[in-house]
Amino acid sequence: MKKSALCFIVAASLFWPSLGAASSSSSSEGGHGASADAAKDHGEEGAHPDRIVIVQPKKELDPELASEQVMQYYDAAIIEWKGGDIEFAESYFAAALGVPVEVPEKETVLSKMAELYEESGMFPKSAAIYERLATEFPDSRRLPEVYMELGDIYRKMGAQELAISRYYKVLNSSLNVSFDQLEKYRQVSLKAKLAIAETHKEREEYQESYRLYEALFRLELKPVQRLKVHYRMCYLLYELANYQRAVSQLKLFLEEYPESPHNPELRYLLANSYERLNRKPEALREVVSILQAQSTTAGEYSEDAAYWKRRTGNELANEFYENGDFRSALTIYQALARYSDDPSWRWPAIHQIGLCFERLGLPEKAKLAYEEIIEPESGEVVVSDMSENLRSLHQMAKWRLEHLNWEDDLVARLQLLKAQ
Repeated sequence: MKKSALCFIVAASLFWPSLGAASSSSSSEGGHGASADAAKDHGEEGAHPDRIVIVQPKKELDPELASEQVMQYYDAAIIEWKGGDIEFAESYFAAALGVPVEVPEKETVLSKMAELYEESGMFPKSAAIYERLATEFPDSRRLPEVYMELGDIYRKMGAQELAISRYYKVLNSSLNVSFDQLEKYRQVSLKAKLAIAETHKEREEYQESYRLYEALFRLELKPVQRLKVHYRMCYLLYELANYQRAVSQLKLFLEEYPESPHNPELRYLLANSYERLNRKPEALREVVSILQAQSTTAGEYSEDAAYWKRRTGNELANEFYENGDFRSALTIYQALARYSDDPSWRWPAIHQIGLCFERLGLPEKAKLAYEEIIEPESGEVVVSDMSENLRSLHQMAKWRLEHLNWEDDLVARLQLLKAQ
């Protein structure tokens, strides 16, 4: 016999043990039972095709016994789930919910089912169970948490509009909690408000997201929450191209949170905001300051800081270079080259330094830059061991050096001919 079939046989034997006996009894009575009585009422000896058969209602299970049986199925389901047999666990959960008496323990069953589905990445099933819980237990004390979970699940599924809808239900259901739950659900409501603002940001609805974050910033928040809200406000002002206000908020954030791991990214936004406002000297000063600053972060934050420093320097330097401001570009490229000895970081900056010197009419200094790539002071270069990008830079530096030497030789020959 299959395992799943066995589960339902056990369920049937627990809740309808007298079913067979009742059927047998009815059969043995024959014409002397309900059928005979019905026939007699119609003045006939046998059964009439239109007779009305009265069926006795099932006897309801005692609530206390029902609660006990629900929890027995619940415990069995948990054991099966932990053992890896999800299908059989679902059968036990179904049996628990199928007990023909409404008992509060069924809320526990639904809650655990939704939690297990979510932990297993089965988000559609988890959402369906949470929705059922909210429908069947509308007066539950934990309804705000249920809607919060639903919002998070829909957000993971990419159903952002549904997520926002459920987050708002968190706020509505939190209005009806009892006095002893006020503080707990005040925090849940705040979490929902943050999630609504963040979801609007994910939908690129930056104006609405900024409005919500700005309203949150006026509330009494914990330091970690205030930092997050302020960070988002800075980011959104930049995305909204409100660079003047972005500069003001970015500077304020950097002053208030000098050790925040968000600072490298926000300094990038600040430098770019200055550049968009055509405040180039301030943009240049900010970039050089970023690259000269020693990182105080560690681990993943250290890598993140290096990424934003490199991106800030390269983007602004390239912008200056493309606009013909070679001196400003040179200043940033020199700072980039000094930041790290790693060739993958250093060589691209040195190559650009050489190009800047060429544009400034300083070929001898450009040669020194290209020679640093071809024969670096750090030691001999093995071209075959390089990445494709570094090999390309090495080849370009070699070509530029040869070209400059050729130009020098040509100038020297022309001067010689002229002298003759």
